[in-house]
Amino acid sequence: MLRPEVRVPKQSPAKAASEAANRSSSSGAANHPEDAPRRSSVARIALAAVILAALAAVMKILHVQHYLLDLVNWIRSAGWAGIWVFALVYVLATVFFLPGSILTLGAGFAYGVSVGTMVVWISANLGATLAFLLGRTLARAWVATRVEAYPRFAAIDRAVEREGLRIVLLTRLSPVFPFNLLNYAFGLTKVSLRDYVLGSLVGMLPGTIMYVYLGSLITSVSELAAGRTSGGVAQQVFYFGGLGVTVLVTLYVAQVARRALAEATIAPRNTDEARMNVDRRSVPPSAKTPAPLVLPNDEHSRVLVSHVHPAGWVNPTPTGRYNLVVVGAGTAGLVSAAGAAGLGAKVALVEKHLLGGDCLNVGCVPSKAIIRAARAAAEARLAETFGVRIPNVEVDFPAVMERMRRLRAHIAPHDSAQRFSELGVDVFLGEGRFTGPTTLAVGGHTLEFSRAVITTGARAVALGIPGLEEAGYLTNETVFSLTELPRRLVVIGAGPIGCELSQAFRRLGSEVTLFEVGPRILPREDADAAAILERQLRTEGIQLVLHARVTRAERRGTDVILSYAVEGKQIEMSCDAILLGIGRAPNIEGLGLEAAGVACDPGGITVNDYLQTTNRRIYAAGDIASQYKFTHMADALARIVLTNALFAGRSKASALHVPWCTYTSPEIAHVGLYEHEAVARGYAVDTITIPMGEVDRAVLDGNNNGFFRVHLKKGSDRILGATLVADHAGDMISEITVAMVAKRGLGTIAAAIHPYPTQAEVIKKAADAYNRTRLTPRVKTLFEWWLALRR
Repeated sequence: MLRPEVRVPKQSPAKAASEAANRSSSSGAANHPEDAPRRSSVARIALAAVILAALAAVMKILHVQHYLLDLVNWIRSAGWAGIWVFALVYVLATVFFLPGSILTLGAGFAYGVSVGTMVVWISANLGATLAFLLGRTLARAWVATRVEAYPRFAAIDRAVEREGLRIVLLTRLSPVFPFNLLNYAFGLTKVSLRDYVLGSLVGMLPGTIMYVYLGSLITSVSELAAGRTSGGVAQQVFYFGGLGVTVLVTLYVAQVARRALAEATIAPRNTDEARMNVDRRSVPPSAKTPAPLVLPNDEHSRVLVSHVHPAGWVNPTPTGRYNLVVVGAGTAGLVSAAGAAGLGAKVALVEKHLLGGDCLNVGCVPSKAIIRAARAAAEARLAETFGVRIPNVEVDFPAVMERMRRLRAHIAPHDSAQRFSELGVDVFLGEGRFTGPTTLAVGGHTLEFSRAVITTGARAVALGIPGLEEAGYLTNETVFSLTELPRRLVVIGAGPIGCELSQAFRRLGSEVTLFEVGPRILPREDADAAAILERQLRTEGIQLVLHARVTRAERRGTDVILSYAVEGKQIEMSCDAILLGIGRAPNIEGLGLEAAGVACDPGGITVNDYLQTTNRRIYAAGDIASQYKFTHMADALARIVLTNALFAGRSKASALHVPWCTYTSPEIAHVGLYEHEAVARGYAVDTITIPMGEVDRAVLDGNNNGFFRVHLKKGSDRILGATLVADHAGDMISEITVAMVAKRGLGTIAAAIHPYPTQAEVIKKAADAYNRTRLTPRVKTLFEWWLALRR
């Protein structure tokens, strides 16, 4: 298998010494380079203290407290208008550091406990959230770039990220922590907005009730100004209760901070040492030229790699929190990243191998290029049936593969690192690993995110056949690196990949044997559709071996000997290459899923219908989290992620109507339910089947070996599912998909004019057939009576 190259930046001793000297001189103290940042930090703290003192003095001089007392006195008799004014003033007071205790007591004085509590609680939380967002928007990015230089602050920041809800809740319960200052301070940490709001809502409620209740005991504005109440014992209970809570909360937060600081002083050192050891193991000193990422290493492969994994790429320096971090740059990842960036989000895209994923590099693009060349060869051989004679049809296999690589390189810029960087995406090349619920490490950087999506896809895996590894085999990831045609090719697995490549290589000149453990090919497709393709493959000279179980493979000289069992008989055969058409495994290794709190199983990442993982901040899309492993499905799921992750949408994967196509000749396309699936779900079904032999264009093209079959809810034109077998079935099935998405039936399709002659007319014929079912004998009798009256 091809593996990504690992590069270690090189630096000359002279340059390293020069940079060290520059750092030393710029620090101002060669022996203590940390002194300057520390002095700068102390200066900033002193400046902040001076500013706060100045604000307090200004408020004292301007008699702000006097104005607030006047406001409380006015709102007491102002009705609903007073409540709205009070709420607005409370929000502004929270944002601008004005004393809130007078307003809280005043709410109890003016409105009583019930109404006063609700007004203060809602207003205080609105103001606190606004201040939090201002702190995060205006200062978080600046703080993030400096956190790593101060391990203690970074440790506290990580503690708040890990236990943010609990810390917010506890600090809100304690009256000793300055309310207004905390609002901005939390905005500078990694606590999520959700945890902050929820912690504030719950944590501020007891204190709000306490202060409002004390305010309700006040009988005059003068008592309010003096801070005196007639609460008696109740006031003393609240006072000492709040003091006790303060002590407990302070001890707990201090314990969390100490634990985080201990982790911070040890973990970074160990992490750096481990990274250095990994680098030393990954790149031997003797290695001078890394292995090519794509084979064969010709000009087209090098152009491809220059776009999807450029050798000189420098990862950007992350600044602040990302709205979305995308792990894996296949179809789902690229759509997620481009879509989010286009909507204005701050996005990071992480890929350890090749951007474009399977589709561009080892899937849709190369396979369809080869299938098209194979179809051209088949058409040339069949030209005589149209009266066109082409003698001596020859296939130049190296030229076929060179064309594929050239066209793949031509398409590559659409998925390139440079293009996505120009779209506003921070592209990171390297292995990404989650280090926490909202952080991911890549290339020595830590990416902080609000939301993330895992789109690492799946890969081909070997079957458990004894001797297969030693004998050697091809998969969809390596077959496109061939430069010579295998004379005798064995394909194991008669699913879509196996059938497509079997037919393509047979048409290009290989002797192909296709093995399937079951009784027929394409076991998940309509049985009649599979039977048509099976006859076609046999007609083209492919040897089909059904009910076959491959038991062993071994290499004898230049031959590969395959042993298999059919109906209890052991048989051996020789071949030049084995191609595995089945076996996929999700790419979940090395992602740090446990640290992120993301559950998985052998089938991939566990997601709900909204594509959320067990960590509600992390989503998954594409082959890693779907039974439908198609490029177009990965695209559709990525769009659901954008809606749900960025805009709190509730789009469901189960609501999608998923079409697919097997790109053989003829093609087999399907959307919706098969008949047995519809019956299993409790539907009574009407089925309409139109042979392609009844479609004029199909007859004229010589493509009348197929049919269109549509399943309807009994007694209606509602489409439950459809299967189409035709030379361009993949193009035509979209008409049915659009009707299903729009919740329109065959009646709507019957009303649409279809151009004649086209193969798509088969769908119109099915719609007309449905309309004829509506003409029951009773309806026909009524029509005859009416028309008789009209004569």
